[in-house]
Amino acid sequence: MPKKTLGPFPALSNLATIDVNTANGLDILERANLVNSVLAEAGCNCNGHAAGLQRDEYWGGDLSELVSRCSPHAIPVLDQDGKPTTQTVSIKLETLRVEVDANNEICAWLYEES
Repeated sequence: MPKKTLGPFPALSNLATIDVNTANGLDILERANLVNSVLAEAGCNCNGHAAGLQRDEYWGGDLSELVSRCSPHAIPVLDQDGKPTTQTVSIKLETLRVEVDANNEICAWLYEES
């Protein structure tokens, strides 16, 4: 099936930064809900939607992870000498794009990290 990419989404630009480690739980949920609304407006569907077998209709797990990873977090990387180290990164939500199949079901989340 052919796939296409949607985004970035203007409604996700210029959002205030929230740190999931210190933010109010409601602020975190509102951010996830905003992303959900933007995706719904773009006609995106969850995996299994076309067959009536939705696994996570509102992308709860995925959106929780995306919003959490917008806060600076350490990831393992290799330095110039090939030695393991860590680097602090965060997702730039304003760069979010999604790859969808012919049914507009999201297949992949695409974004840039700082």
